[in-house]
Amino acid sequence: MEHNLDKTYTASESLIEQATPSAPSGCPPWGAAKRGGGAEHTRSVAFHTHPLFQPYLEILLRENAKYNLTAITDPEEIRQKHFADSLALLDDAPCPVPQGASLLDVGSGGGFPGVPLKLARPDVALTLLEATGKKAEFLKALCEELGIEAAVMNARAEQAAHDPAQREQYDVVVARAVAALPMLCELCLPFVRPGGVFAAYKGPKEKAVIELETAGGAIALLGGALEHVHGETTGYGGRTRIMIRKISQTPTNYPRNHGIMRKKPL
Repeated sequence: MEHNLDKTYTASESLIEQATPSAPSGCPPWGAAKRGGGAEHTRSVAFHTHPLFQPYLEILLRENAKYNLTAITDPEEIRQKHFADSLALLDDAPCPVPQGASLLDVGSGGGFPGVPLKLARPDVALTLLEATGKKAEFLKALCEELGIEAAVMNARAEQAAHDPAQREQYDVVVARAVAALPMLCELCLPFVRPGGVFAAYKGPKEKAVIELETAGGAIALLGGALEHVHGETTGYGGRTRIMIRKISQTPTNYPRNHGIMRKKPL
């Protein structure tokens, strides 16, 4: 599958003016550094040659009916829509995942994007946060079977974010297809340490831009600033990653409980 990679774009001229300068990356894009290829090459190499992506695929297919992990059951679609999409973050420039970063995956579900990122970058200290007990059980078994080190938390994000042991403790926080961007920022930015980054995985860039334009107030209120928006088009549709840098502490009253967030989004 060939990937037609778009250049980094911004939502609008006003968002360009709001975006903050890029922080030092801390590490080169993983694929280019290791294999000398571009994004389409490195992602393809990763899940076709890495010894643990095929077992991961087989575990997903084997356990999917029991744990309701994904609606996608075609192996190649899983490779493209889950594995390649998860790994796309590591091809973004500047690299948002420093060497040895602490990384939290909020609403991990079947392990995306956290587990593919850990497979590609074993130096990352991974924590998987999942509210559903059965899926958290799956994640623990998955990590054990794949032989990777990761902490699994069975908790709701809006509650865990008020735990001093979790609040503003992570270099990188990622979330994929969890909620609309204003709510997603409220759930995720409280976990990011000042200076760290929140990467929101979204769908086609046209829809992502609309979400971004409605989330500006929430991003600023929660201590964030738009840094980059990375988009690409593949044979399986458009994908976007919104990069938000944490520039100040999140006010202590956020996140609010889920019901209030739904009724009164930021």
